[in-house]
Amino acid sequence: MTDLLILHLILAFVVGGAWVSFATLIAERYGSALGGLVGGLPAISIVSFLFIGLNQGPVTASQASAVFPLALSFTMSFLLVYAILSEKGFQSAFLGALLVWIGLSTMTAFLDLRNLLFSVGVFVPVAGFYFYLFKVKMKLPHVGSVQMVYSFARVAFRALAGGSIVALAVMLSQLGGPELGGIASSFPAIFSLTLFFTYRTRGMALSRALTKPLLISAGLTAFPYSLLVGFLYPILGIGFGTMVALLCAAPLVALAHFLINIRKI
Repeated sequence: MTDLLILHLILAFVVGGAWVSFATLIAERYGSALGGLVGGLPAISIVSFLFIGLNQGPVTASQASAVFPLALSFTMSFLLVYAILSEKGFQSAFLGALLVWIGLSTMTAFLDLRNLLFSVGVFVPVAGFYFYLFKVKMKLPHVGSVQMVYSFARVAFRALAGGSIVALAVMLSQLGGPELGGIASSFPAIFSLTLFFTYRTRGMALSRALTKPLLISAGLTAFPYSLLVGFLYPILGIGFGTMVALLCAAPLVALAHFLINIRKI
């Protein structure tokens, strides 16, 4: 089991590092719309649920998916707080958003809120309310593309940082119970690193603008994917269940792309 866990952590490091580097490069080069779409895709969730299933069985992975929508609402809170506090500077926005996520996640872990109906019942109105705030109240503008030149050192550093954080999130999902697994699967690793790296290269305008498409993309892809995993893993098994869940969730990427690129949204 230990050797298998180490192998999974290595794979999580490689996949997570590649995805974080890719997502941040897309955001910097092509702007907030496409960058937010890519960054909001459930890369960590896919890896976490897959490895939970392989290490602990499909039933445990299904149980972890039950708390995921609730935890995802906390990740959306991270984005909203960051967008609101961004006018005070990056450090205040980032630390404030992270503290909100940690506080909500810690409370969930202690209260043992592993109930799918409760989890979905919280996520749906929270996601709808946050979408309303972004659309009507905040009206964050899209930030367009620019020409960027990247060095190997920059790309490698991002991959190293992203892989380390994703591997840590996967390790927590493996060593903890279903509650911690569901929370770790929604950890805003890609969100936080995307916001950080884009702030460093293109400033707060792009970093702040990414919050809205990140929220839309995650809400329309990561949320239904977790429901599919919870339903399919006990029935189809880990491998086939993952493939079917990915196939079912794929069309939602096009829907997220459409919504992100509607000007009035």
